[in-house]
Amino acid sequence: MKRVLVRLALVLGLFVGVAVPPVGSLAAAQSKQDPQTITVYVTRTGEKYHRDGCRYLSRNKIPMSLADAAKRFEPCKVCKPPVLASLK
Repeated sequence: MKRVLVRLALVLGLFVGVAVPPVGSLAAAQSKQDPQTITVYVTRTGEKYHRDGCRYLSRNKIPMSLADAAKRFEPCKVCKPPVLASLK
């Protein structure tokens, strides 16, 4: 389904003459951002960091920069928050 939507967007982009960003460009843009400016969330008792809106993130979420969170926590496997390139 995702492939069909991507192909449809590309065809429509060519037809209308609008440039369509390549798939994965959002992830590439986030990876180029400074880790100090990317905000992720942790909980008081948790061991993982999350994106805002993750189902495992409780109401008492604590905002933290990606750089700080990556030093002390693992990324959540459900919401898949950004990770530091140096840790991959």
